[in-house]
Amino acid sequence: MSFNFDFHVHGLWILGAIFMFLATLIAGNIEWIEGTTPFSFWISVLIAFVFFLMAGVAWISAAANLKQER
Repeated sequence: MSFNFDFHVHGLWILGAIFMFLATLIAGNIEWIEGTTPFSFWISVLIAFVFFLMAGVAWISAAANLKQER
């Protein structure tokens, strides 16, 4: 039994999962409460959105690399 860890497939799946986890942590805690500035609120929204995009790019790249290898 050989364990072949190919970063271009498995590593990108793992990175995508980490980015998705971070994005959901940030997006789940975004709230407009007293003391929140508009700048900090929208920066949090932007950061969560970028993490969602990075997760999608990582998973699409992993799928493309997997198809290319087969």
